[in-house]
Amino acid sequence: MDRLQIAARWTPARLASLRAEMARSGLDGFIIPRWDAHQSEYVLVADERLAWATGFSGTWGLAIVTRDRAAILVDGRYTVQARTEVSGAHFEQRHLYEEPLDRWLAEHAEKGEVYGYDPLILNPALYAQIEPTVIQQGASLRAVSPNPIDRAWSDRPVNPIKPAFPFPVACSGETSASKRRRLAERLRGAGADLLVETQTDNIAWLLNWRGDDVPDNPVVQAFMLVDATGGVDLFVDPRKLGDAVADFELDGVTLHPPSAFLERLSQRLQGGERVSMDPRFSPVGAAMAARDARATVQIEANPLTALKAVKNPVELAGLRAASRRDSVAWVRFLAWLEAEVAVRQVSEMETEAQISAYRQEQEHYFSPSFRTIAGADANGAMCHYNAPPEGGALIGRDSLFLIDSGGQYLDGTTDTTRTVCFSEPPAVWRKHYTLVLKGHIRLATLRFPDGTRGYQIDAFAREALWAYGLDYDHGTGHGVGHFLSVHEHPQRIGKDPVMAPITAGMTMTNEPGYYEAGRYGIRIENLCEVVEDGPGFIRLRDMTLVPLDRRLIDLDLLSEQERAWVDAYHARVRDELRDLIAHPFDLGWLIANTEPLVG
Repeated sequence: MDRLQIAARWTPARLASLRAEMARSGLDGFIIPRWDAHQSEYVLVADERLAWATGFSGTWGLAIVTRDRAAILVDGRYTVQARTEVSGAHFEQRHLYEEPLDRWLAEHAEKGEVYGYDPLILNPALYAQIEPTVIQQGASLRAVSPNPIDRAWSDRPVNPIKPAFPFPVACSGETSASKRRRLAERLRGAGADLLVETQTDNIAWLLNWRGDDVPDNPVVQAFMLVDATGGVDLFVDPRKLGDAVADFELDGVTLHPPSAFLERLSQRLQGGERVSMDPRFSPVGAAMAARDARATVQIEANPLTALKAVKNPVELAGLRAASRRDSVAWVRFLAWLEAEVAVRQVSEMETEAQISAYRQEQEHYFSPSFRTIAGADANGAMCHYNAPPEGGALIGRDSLFLIDSGGQYLDGTTDTTRTVCFSEPPAVWRKHYTLVLKGHIRLATLRFPDGTRGYQIDAFAREALWAYGLDYDHGTGHGVGHFLSVHEHPQRIGKDPVMAPITAGMTMTNEPGYYEAGRYGIRIENLCEVVEDGPGFIRLRDMTLVPLDRRLIDLDLLSEQERAWVDAYHARVRDELRDLIAHPFDLGWLIANTEPLVG
């Protein structure tokens, strides 16, 4: 059973079971974030609590359930999907940021009510956002363990035990001991004595290990405490390390079972220590345990996340190589798709299987980096849509098809989106596609100061759409890990004021889009590295090398400089991939689809 199946099997009986468990715990309401105890959007099936409780299969959002009401809150990527999947008779739908949870509580919480939350799942930022409102209403918040959903979920699966494996220095580019020394310097510089770390990609990077605990994420589920000398308390199921503990870089690391995490945190604190915790990516239960031990909690951006984001030369070389191989898989897929649609209709699920098959032929392939988003026509307007097991919509000659897909390779992680058609497109498709392309080019050619925040440059990608009164309700770019999470923090380009600076050595996407609900979606996404461009300045350099659909480009909307960019990009795609493509048919498709623009 997977996330889609859990969501699809939702019935009102689940709400009744949850409310019964809430009543047994003395709760009037319960808050259900999408993430897990590692504050990750990519979770195990057993942690798909939001899907179980609401029927929503997306990977971001939250819900609140009370004795007689319920609401689901999602962002712009999921508004259409949530309306489709979640019962409007049982859940009010709200925008996660425009109509946030604290506003809902201000409207509905009553004096004397008790709202429960899981202390290992709720983060300090959300707790701080809602606590004042709850108190103002005369209600209260209560940490509840075990999670009442886990008690109500009668057929909740058991998490599998999968082995961790070492990630050698030849692949990582730096020893774990060296990384820990650098992290300890950061902690001392911030005046912190201890770092609370629950993000699995951060732990994997620091310890030079990888795993297969979470689908499409090569991570090991664990918790960690790091002190200002570089010493580590690691909380992991010992079965994941097996008998080969000596193969891992664990000198200076003390092992504990995961269940000892909060207890050990309390034991380490004598009072007066300063404990560093990320506002969004740590559990509020750890902050409470530290405060109970009379420590000072510093809610601040995680220094380990910032260290991981800047790639070393080995990591960058691997990401470039992985992107080239992944681009080969993309070319083979697009050539296959065009040929197939010319003679028959192809299902969305079939395209997902086919691009996966081409990736599996590439060297160092490990897994997808996320579930492929393959949306034909109206399904493309749901930004994070996944085709159902029965196959999904059919792609025909008159379709507009959006596919967002990536791979995990031992030397890098990839993420690319292309929107394609298969016959002469309507003028409105060409207009909207070209406006998205103009935004993509604007960001791709932008030279900006080192240390710029993503929100300071986001408007460049939207300007062409804004000129026509159009926009999109998602970010423009996110970080990408090195054989780690495809959504890496802290770097981000978007409207929200994320304060993490963008610096050379980071890797991130460039992905503006446009969506017509019920009709089609358009997105163009390349993975890029941030490179130096003169003293004090940086720019994005494409790692993705996949042709754009020239049929969808309205030449009249492109400037001479923008046309030149498209031609230069296609020339680079052809030059770097032609010797890597063995099949004459695929090579012919590549050559034909990288010809210069005409007009």
